[in-house]
Amino acid sequence: MPPTRLPIAHIVNPRSVAVIGASEDVGKFGGRVIHYLIRHGFPGRLLPINPSRPTIRGLPAYPGIAAAPGPVDVAILAVPAAALLREIEACAAAGVGACIVITGKLADAGPDGAALEAQVREVAAAGGMRLVGPNCLGIFNVTDRAMLSSSLALEVERVKPGGIGMVSQSGALMGALVSLGHRHGAGFSRCISVGNQADLELCDFLDYLIEDPATHVITLYIEGLKDPARLAPLLRRARAAGKPVLCVKAGRSEAGAQAARSHTASLAGSHAAFAAVCREAGAVLLDDPAIMVLAADMLDRQPPLPRPGMGVAVVASSGGSTVTTTDMLAGFGLRTARMGPATRAEMARWMPASHVHLPLDTGSFHDNTSETALAGCLRAFMADPDIGAVLVPMTTQPAMAQRAALLPPLAREGGRPLLYVMMAGEVGDAARAAMQAADFPYCDHVAQALAVLRALEAEAEGRDRHALPPPQRPPGASPLEGPLPEGRGGGALTEAETKRLVAAYGLPVTRETEVASEAEAVAAAEAIGFPVVLKGVSRAVVHKSDLGLVRLGLGDAAALREAFAALQAAPVTLEGVLVQEMARGEAELILGARHEPGLGPLVLVGTGGVLVEVLRDVQLAPAPLRPEDAMAMLRRLGLWPVLAGVRGRPPLDVAAAAEALVRLSWLAADLGPQLVELDLNPLLLRAEGQGCIAVDARATLQPADTEGAT
Repeated sequence: MPPTRLPIAHIVNPRSVAVIGASEDVGKFGGRVIHYLIRHGFPGRLLPINPSRPTIRGLPAYPGIAAAPGPVDVAILAVPAAALLREIEACAAAGVGACIVITGKLADAGPDGAALEAQVREVAAAGGMRLVGPNCLGIFNVTDRAMLSSSLALEVERVKPGGIGMVSQSGALMGALVSLGHRHGAGFSRCISVGNQADLELCDFLDYLIEDPATHVITLYIEGLKDPARLAPLLRRARAAGKPVLCVKAGRSEAGAQAARSHTASLAGSHAAFAAVCREAGAVLLDDPAIMVLAADMLDRQPPLPRPGMGVAVVASSGGSTVTTTDMLAGFGLRTARMGPATRAEMARWMPASHVHLPLDTGSFHDNTSETALAGCLRAFMADPDIGAVLVPMTTQPAMAQRAALLPPLAREGGRPLLYVMMAGEVGDAARAAMQAADFPYCDHVAQALAVLRALEAEAEGRDRHALPPPQRPPGASPLEGPLPEGRGGGALTEAETKRLVAAYGLPVTRETEVASEAEAVAAAEAIGFPVVLKGVSRAVVHKSDLGLVRLGLGDAAALREAFAALQAAPVTLEGVLVQEMARGEAELILGARHEPGLGPLVLVGTGGVLVEVLRDVQLAPAPLRPEDAMAMLRRLGLWPVLAGVRGRPPLDVAAAAEALVRLSWLAADLGPQLVELDLNPLLLRAEGQGCIAVDARATLQPADTEGAT
C-alpha cells in the first residue's frame, strides 16, 4: 500500500468530513449522519454530497466528491451497495484520506458481496486511502465532538465525554452500550464501529486507544480477529500503560467446533483459548456487554480494588436486602469481608454489640439511620485492610435521594470502590438523578453490581499478574536437539513416542518396553517387575480402553500371556504391545498442550481419567508458565479440595503436579505450531512429597515448516 494520507488519530478526529448520500431526511442514513454532525457541534468543515440538492441543512451541497473543495480528510458513505464501488473510486481519485463505509450487504451477505468488498479494498489500497467498515456505524469521537455516525444513540442532546474507549464489531450493539452508559452517567472518549474490517481492524484501533490520552479504560466487542496474534501483545501494552481492557467475545459455544484426536482438543476450544490468552495478558473477559460498560464506568470514575481477594462489605437499611445480597456473593466468586478490630470498635459506637457484624443493617443504629453513624461506619470500612469494596443496595424508603447523595463524597474520600444499587423502580429515579448530579456510577440490580464487582476483581488479578517476573525455564527442560519422533498416521505419535518426548523435558513417566511377541512381553515384565500393564499400540485408536486394548494389574506370567493373546484378537491392527509398570496414585489429572492458530501454545490441567470430557473440570493458560501460574490453575479446579486434602485425607503432591505442568508448558512453547496437541491422561498424583507419574500419553505433530495459519 502507498503511504497513507491520514494516521488513525486524524481519521477519528478529522478536520473536514464529506457525507456522500447526505440528505435532509433523518429517516435515511445520510440524513442522520449530517444531522448528528451538526447537532453535536462538529467543529470542522462539513461537505454534504448530493447531486440533487444545492444546499442541505443550510450548507452548500456538491454533486460529487470531485466537486467538493479539498482537502477532505474523511468521507462517510451511506449509499446503496450498487453505487459503492463508483463512489470509492471517486474518493480515491479526489485524494480523500479515509472512508467510513456504512453501506452493508458486502462480505457479510455472501460471495457476491465479498467480491465487491474485495474490489473496494483494492481501489482504496491503490489510492493510499484507508477504510473503516464496511457494514459499520462509524465513529463517536465524544472528546472532540466528531460524531461520524448514523446511530440513533446520538439522538440525545449530548453524549457525556469521559474516559471509556470502545471498539466494536457491531455498530448497533455499540450504540446500545453507549445509550446504556449515558443512562448511568458514564462518559466516553472514542467509540469505533469496525464492521467487516476490510482494511482497518479492531487491533488497529485498540493500538490507537492505548496511546490516546483521553481514554482511560478500553472496552472491546469482538466477533473475529483479522490477525489474532496481534491481540495479546496489545493487551499487555495496555496493561503496562495502566489502561484496563474489558472485552466480550461472541461465539462462546463450542457446538460447531470439530474435536481433534485428543481430550485437550475438545476441552481447549477456541473460546477457551481466547479466554486464557486474555487472562494471561491482564484483560478482563466478560459474557455480558452491559456489565462490560458498567464495570468500565466504575474503573473510569472510581478507584480500583487495591488488590485481588479482598472481601466485600454490604451495607443497607433493609435487613432483607443485606441478607439476600450477602447470600449472592459466593455465586459471583466474592466473599464477605472479615472486619478488623478498629472497624468493629467504630461500629460498636453506633449499634448494639449483637449487631456488630457484616452485612451491616443500618436499621440497627441506636438513632435509626443517622448520617453521622453511616459516615463513621463507611469510613471505617474504607480503611479496613480486608474490605476491598462496599456494596450499598437501597430499597424504597423515605428521602432516598438525600441518602444517596451522602455516598459519593465518602467513597471519594475512602479511595475504595463503592457500588450503589438503586433496587426500586421508577420511584428511585430521584436517587439515580442524585448520583448523576454527583458524577457517580450506580447499578439497577444487585446481580448487576456483583457482576461488576467480579470484573473489578478480575482487573485486580490482571494487575497483579502483570507485576510478576517473566517465566523462567526450569533446569533440564532445554529445547530438544535432533529430529522429533516421526508421527505416522496423520502425525499421531504412539504412547511410547509421546512419553519419550515429555521425558526429555523432565516429566516423570512409567517404565515400559514395547514388544512384538509373547516371549518378549514376559521378559519385559520380569525386568520391570510384576504386576504390569499390557497395552495395544495403535495410532488409529484414541481411547484404547474402549476397545479393550488396556489390561491392568497382571500379576504373573500366566496372566500376562492370557492378556497378550486377547490383545492379538482385538478388532484393530496393532503396531506392537507395550509392557508397562503398574503405577498407582491418589488422584488422576490430565495435562495437555496444543497450539491454537493465531493465539499460540497453550497448556491445560484438569480432573483426569475416562470421564474427563464429561466432568470438564479444566483450566487453560498460554505457555510458558511460571510456577505461580501453574499452582493458580490447580487451585481453580473443582478437584482442588481433594488435592489439598479433604475429610481427613492427606494432601497430595500438588507441587509435583505444578512442576510437571510448567515443564510441559516449555515443551509446548518450544515446539510452537509443530505441536498440534498432546495429552497426558492420567497423570497419577501421589501423596505429598511422593511426586506424580504419567501413565498414558498421546500426541500429534506436524512438520516444522508449518506456519500455523491464523
